Amino acid sequence: MVDILLKRYLWLIDTLRNKGEMIYDDIAASWERSAANDDGSSLSKRTLYNHCQAILKHFGIEISCRRGRGLNLYYIVNPEELTDNSINSWLIENYSLSTLLEENGDIADKILLEDIPSGRQFLAVVMKSLRESRVLHISYRNFSGRGYDDIDVEPLCVKLFKRRWYMLVRMVSNGYLRIFSLDRVQKMEMTERHFIYPEDFSAQTFFEPYFGISALSGETPQQIIFRAYAELPGYLQSLPMHHSQKIISQNESYTEFALNVAPTFEFVQEILLHRDQIEIISPIDLRNKIRGIINNIQKLYKK
Repeated sequence: MVDILLKRYLWLIDTLRNKGEMIYDDIAASWERSAANDDGSSLSKRTLYNHCQAILKHFGIEISCRRGRGLNLYYIVNPEELTDNSINSWLIENYSLSTLLEENGDIADKILLEDIPSGRQFLAVVMKSLRESRVLHISYRNFSGRGYDDIDVEPLCVKLFKRRWYMLVRMVSNGYLRIFSLDRVQKMEMTERHFIYPEDFSAQTFFEPYFGISALSGETPQQIIFRAYAELPGYLQSLPMHHSQKIISQNESYTEFALNVAPTFEFVQEILLHRDQIEIISPIDLRNKIRGIINNIQKLYKK
């Protein structure tokens, strides 16, 4: 029942997001035609009202009715909740995609998707632990074989990065912070013990200065200026590397970007991913670091 209601809530949010404003009759007709309407049910005004109240309670998205001359228009009062709230944005976008895929199930062999590794099997346990502030008992091994056996941790947040789920935890034994990839967790159990979640902790603020999940690298954020060549500027404008990214100059040969981010291993990997279409201008130590990596690659291919 919960899954059915969630699908209906997401459908209503997505419908009003796309249409802007709608009268009740159009909403009801749209629901009758929707692939989400598995049981062919109708949408009464009372049910619509109840859905709007539930959406406000669970998502913080307010749907109101603007009463005019003969037309009562339903609309989303605070559309920023669809973009500024990462969970809402994630849910709506994935629902919209799921609906699109469901409607095109007859051409499933022509639609190729990326899988997320098996770490998602622990995601539900972590979410429940986060919601109830419960200590987790885990065993963990990274790809080099190092890790922890039978330790207790306090989960602080989860983060999805490049098809892998990660969790930031505080170790019960010493209070240190650690970041674990869920697909490398060997065992996980939720204990009966509760912990006090730090009131002054913000997951978004914690990861904000970083590209990826290396927030415990010790690197400090700094302004990085780079030039993008060929078709890369358009790619970076449509899908920014970091939320702080901005254009500082442009000409026919290249576009110069600036961003404030810690130059971690993952950031360097992202720069190298774009090969000769990107050039670090400053800081000079990062430019030299990239040059050193390129020189080492050259040595490998000279043989």
